[in-house]
Formats: sequence, structure tokens, C-alpha cells
Amino acid sequence: MKNILIIEDSKIINNIIKKELSKLQFNIAQAFTLKEAREELKNNKFELIILDLHLPDGEGSELIAHIQSLTKTKVVVLTSSQDADLREELFQYGIIDYIIKDKNLLYSITEIIKIITSLTEKTKEKILIIDDSKFICKQVKTILEPRNYHVTTAYDAKTGLKQLHQEKFKLVILDMELPDLHGVEVLEFIRRDKRFMHLPIIVLSGTSTPEIIRNILKNGANDFLKKPFVFEEFILKVDLWIDYFKKEKELAEKTQKLQFMNENLETLVQEEVEKNRAKDKLMFAQSRQAQMGEMIAMIAHQWRQPLHAINAAISVIDFKVKSGEFNYEMSKNITSKIEKYIHHLSCTIDDFRDFFKPQKEMRETNFEVIFSKAHALIESSLYHKNIQIDLTIKNVLDFKSYENELTQVVLNLIKNAEDVLSQRNIIKPTINIVIDSNLFSIEDNAGGIEKENLEKVFDPYFSTKAKDGTGLGLYMSKVIIEEHCKGTLDVKNTKKGAKFTIKLPKTGDINA
Repeated sequence: MKNILIIEDSKIINNIIKKELSKLQFNIAQAFTLKEAREELKNNKFELIILDLHLPDGEGSELIAHIQSLTKTKVVVLTSSQDADLREELFQYGIIDYIIKDKNLLYSITEIIKIITSLTEKTKEKILIIDDSKFICKQVKTILEPRNYHVTTAYDAKTGLKQLHQEKFKLVILDMELPDLHGVEVLEFIRRDKRFMHLPIIVLSGTSTPEIIRNILKNGANDFLKKPFVFEEFILKVDLWIDYFKKEKELAEKTQKLQFMNENLETLVQEEVEKNRAKDKLMFAQSRQAQMGEMIAMIAHQWRQPLHAINAAISVIDFKVKSGEFNYEMSKNITSKIEKYIHHLSCTIDDFRDFFKPQKEMRETNFEVIFSKAHALIESSLYHKNIQIDLTIKNVLDFKSYENELTQVVLNLIKNAEDVLSQRNIIKPTINIVIDSNLFSIEDNAGGIEKENLEKVFDPYFSTKAKDGTGLGLYMSKVIIEEHCKGTLDVKNTKKGAKFTIKLPKTGDINA
């Protein structure tokens, strides 16, 4: 439903309705006379018409007869006329609703919006009418199909029951006097089948004695209407029972789902836990691969100087041998230096291997040891970028924890500080580290984290490093500290920059 035509001679009312409906992104056309309305209908297609009955040059009801299909072009009457006979006649034509225009215009517009919303959202629900009167069947189709209902007709009980088993209906409208079976017998047939136990059934009958009504309702009917019925009342009851059946079905499905969840809660929780574990394992693997890439870059920095030194020593040996100046003392001195450089390279490999070695059990350590290990890996990289480390050790406390994992966290925090200091071209880049018992804090002077990002830094896959960041480093650091080591990892902005603080439980707290 996109195009709506408002036919109303009052410009104030017409413009108010247009303003309210335009907010819902509809294309609104306006007509203030019968002539203008006919011109609009001649040149354009509309899914909905809001129609005032009393126009300056004629009656709005004249238009309804000229509209080719009220199923495609729906009509809502908005009028001050309270003529009951006219109202009933218009419902027979197939109007959607008849709204009285009174002092509370905004309420009337709200009702129109409700109708539009209902028509827009509603799927074509199927209704079966079993009635031997072709006239009644035609009337029912005329008034229900514009309301987005699909109406199937059957003129006898046998055909109706056959249709019921072939298609899925949301409502049955049943006449009592059928040529082959009485309506009560049809009711009994329908209710015997478990599939139709809760299917709403409205019974139509020419007689309405208390005994007949009681008999009908006791045999499974949900509602009763006496022929000839008031069309507006009939429409309201159809809408009511369709909506009731839909909500009852939704409630039954939710109840069944809830019951299943209650009965299988333990299994569902276990499945969810396994999913989360698998997700964490994947993230750990991704984080580890990213760290390995960074570690290789660090090793390159670490190895550059000793490799240059070894190369220089070899050049000296070559030169001295060629000049005939090479002797035992010189050989011993140069060889000692080369051995020292090779030992340094070997230690770097050992540090790299230990860094990624899985540690299954806690062992006694402290933040001074952990920082020393992390610093040894990144020292060369910091040196080449002229980044200074200011270390303050207030108190050293031993505690039991996973040393390798903590080293990874500390290294990640230092590496993040290094990256942000480089990205922002800080003139005197400094990283302040404070060790105080079971507390470890690291603070840079890069200006801090943007307010909108401060709460997101620990989210998985969130990164401020543009294309180079995986968004997993801080997330995995928080998981390691809080889930594995039972501590806390927090961040805040200071006057200088961002400050990350790790707090671990003391050994006695872990044992408790």
C-alpha cells in the first residue's frame, strides 16, 4: 500500500490527514470535490481512499459504485453522518470501515492509521464459508475480500468438509440448514478431527431460539449470528476470531517451545557452552596468529644488531688474514664476540618458543618477572622508535598464575601503546609502567582513547588500528585476565593518555 487518495472538502481536515499519513512514507493525493476525485481516479491508481460522504458537488457514496474493484482499491469512510441504514449499505458494498468524524479528529486519524497498518501487515488469511445460499456467499466475499481475506465457498456439507481437509483455513463460517447434512452434524464431524479442535467456527442461522443457540455452542461453535445479520457486526466478529486464532496459535507455539527448553535446558546450555568454547578457541587461534606476526617483526629488530656485528667481525677477520696481521689473540677476541652474538640470537629464539608454550598449571611468579620477559621481546622495537619506558616498582609480590599468558597480555598492552604513540607522532613518546604487589598499570602519553570507543575497546573484532588491527588483542587479554587468571583488566583516560590496569588475586585469595 503506497498510494492514498484523501477526498475531503475541508482543506484543514484534508491537510491534517495528509500531514499525519505522510509521516508513514505514503504517497498522498488530495481531492476537495467529487469532480476532482473522479479526475484523480481516472488518471491514477490508489490502494486506499479516505472518503468523506458529503462533498460540495455531490455525494461521496456515488464514487464507491464506480470503483471497479474494492479488493484492490480499499475505501475507508470518514464522515459526520450517522445514518445507520447508509452505514450498513456501504458495508455491503465492501468498505473497510466507517469512522465518525467528530471533535476528536486526531483519534479518528489514529483509527485510520491502525486500519492501514493492519491491511499492510496482514497476510491473506483463508476463510471457508459453507452455505447453500449463493447470494450469502457472494455477499460474504464482497465484504471480506477487500479486508485481505481469501474466501472459499462450498454450497453443501460434503464439499465443505472436503475443502477443509485440502486447505488450511483460519475460520469457518457455517450455515445450519444445508441440503445434505444439518449444521450440528457438520460441527461434530469437524470437532472429531484433532487438527480442527481449535479452529474458530461462526454459525449462521435463520432462527435464534435459546435452545438452538445453546445446542450450536455446546457442539463446538465459537460464535453465532442470526440471518439477516448486520454486516459491520459480522466483520467485527470475523476479525476478532481470526485474530484470536492467530494469537492462540502463537501462544501454543511459544508454550511448546518454552516447555521444550525447560525439558532440555541442561542440553541446550551445554550446547551453548560448547559453541562459546569453539568461538573462544577460534579467537584464540586468530589472536595467536596475529601475535606471532608481531613477534616475528620484533625478532627481526632483535636480530638486526647482532647480525650486523657478526658480519662486521667476519669482515675484520677477512681483512686481517689478507693483510697478514691475523693472530691467535685477535682470533680469540673476535670469536668470543661472535659467540656472544650467537648466544643472544639463541636466547631470542628461546624467548619466542617459551612465549607461545602452553602452560596448563599455575606457578609462582610476579609482575617484575613478567614485565622483564615481555620487555626483552619488544625492547629493540621500542629503541628504534625512540620510545622510553619509565618503570616504577613500588612493591614486588609473588602470586600463583599463568606466567606465559600474563606475559602475552603485558606484551600486547606495551605493543598497543607503541603503536598508538607511533601513529600519533608523539614528540617525546613515553610509556609509564607501575608495579605494585598484585597491580600492574601501563600508561602512554598519546592523548587517550576517544570517548565513543572507550567502552568498545574490549569488544571482539573492534580495532582503532585501521587495516592493521585484528580487534582481538584486547578482547583476548581481558579473557585471559578475567576468566583464566580470575583478575580484572580495566582502562581509563588520564591527562596524559590511556591507562590500562591489571589486578590479580593474591595467592591466598586464589586458594580460598
